[in-house]
Amino acid sequence: MQLQVIRQDKSKHPFMRGMLAHKLMQRGLSFDQAYQISKDAKSYFQEKTEVTSDSLMQSVDELIVARYGKELLRTLISELFPSGKQICVFRRNATSPFSKGLLTQSITAAGIKPEEAYKIAFDLEADLIKKDILRISKKKLFEEVFSTIKKKYSPHLAGLYKLASRIDELDRPVIIYLAGASGTGKSVMSTFLAGRLGINKITGTDTIREIMRLVFKRDLLPSLHNSSSQAGAGMPKTLDKNARLISGFCLQSQQVSVGVKAVVDRAIKERTSMIVEGIHLLPIMEHAIKEGTKRAYHIPITLSLMNEKHHKDRFFERGKGNELRKKEPYLRSFENIRTIHKFFNLESEKDEIEVVDNEDFDETTNTLIQLIINTLQVQVNSTLPSKS
Repeated sequence: MQLQVIRQDKSKHPFMRGMLAHKLMQRGLSFDQAYQISKDAKSYFQEKTEVTSDSLMQSVDELIVARYGKELLRTLISELFPSGKQICVFRRNATSPFSKGLLTQSITAAGIKPEEAYKIAFDLEADLIKKDILRISKKKLFEEVFSTIKKKYSPHLAGLYKLASRIDELDRPVIIYLAGASGTGKSVMSTFLAGRLGINKITGTDTIREIMRLVFKRDLLPSLHNSSSQAGAGMPKTLDKNARLISGFCLQSQQVSVGVKAVVDRAIKERTSMIVEGIHLLPIMEHAIKEGTKRAYHIPITLSLMNEKHHKDRFFERGKGNELRKKEPYLRSFENIRTIHKFFNLESEKDEIEVVDNEDFDETTNTLIQLIINTLQVQVNSTLPSKS
């Protein structure tokens, strides 16, 4: 019979090694240490059918000491099981449960590592429950986190958290443009950034191009119906191969930018922040730079993959388990993709658009988050009235 854990409220729950390991990681153990202790605990209680949460916690502490020593135990958070109490966060007439996940997400947007952000959220929840504070305003919760980051890290990071956690309260929407050649990781990174920044709207230029293809048939705009890596087809034969490709790509990008501009204008009109990702963004990014912060905070970024071999490997990975995105067309056109990649980087450099090498996902994510929030802070400050 499976071991049952009896909690303080008398409810019974089956002992699960994975759940115990997760709780131990919350206390501060590493992944390997947590799973080793949860394995030890399962063996320790294998002859029993029931155990109280207090007994389990005491035994787990003894197992940690036996395997890793007293010093490690002293560094860990003492709470193992939740008390059953639920903290509510209210703002005006709306109330929602306290969420460590959502709070962690807003803290990481300031450039703080996820594991450190989670510990801040975990400690704050434990402190509120300890003080029997089960109802807190969103403003007060923000002030608590702001104060913690300021003390633990720096006023600068606290200021970034303040900005990142209030993107939806800014005086104008935030439009992030994530551009780059095929295979540089724009789609995946956009989804991840949206989650970290609390932005709910993502639009891809490929989607916009597909819609435009339904409106403008091939005989009217033939260049719109070619893939970006075959955009040179139909360009003057007097040009060399690379010049034809880049000319066709620029023409296609200009055509797609009409649709992108319409989507961005609609988002600005509705005061909705969004991320636009895709290969056709150079013209609209240039336009956004010229427009400045009149109607929105525009943040253009180009993703790159400087290592050619790693770039090609991405297409092999993309093809695994995804029949809709077969690798062969990309691999056949890889030379053209790299030509567009080089052109993208040079044009971005010329227009002073930040180019980020997406070699390592975690490193790139942290770089992009810090770049976005720092850039946003500069733009917000530039719109504030002068104190003089």
